[in-house]
Amino acid sequence: MALARYGFIVKGPDLEIIKHHGRIQTELFDMAVSGVQTVDEAILVAQELLTKHVQLIELCGGFSAEDADRIRAATNDMVPIGRVQYTPEERERLAREFG
Repeated sequence: MALARYGFIVKGPDLEIIKHHGRIQTELFDMAVSGVQTVDEAILVAQELLTKHVQLIELCGGFSAEDADRIRAATNDMVPIGRVQYTPEERERLAREFG
């Protein structure tokens, strides 16, 4: 089965779980994007995404491995949960430019 339903959760200090969400949808692909402030909010979003039959959930780089583990546990590991990661060089660059 091809990947057709995808969830992406982004974390930011001023994102509102109810207000900041959207969809990118074509005939073959449906991606739900949601913004949250906390891991607890991300858990709620992930659980909601499961009711929409997403096939995987991706977390932005603002989530740690421990955060991903919490979300995975809260969703009973129903779908793969990945997270954006940067190379050591890119992490250094991020620290310089935004640190």
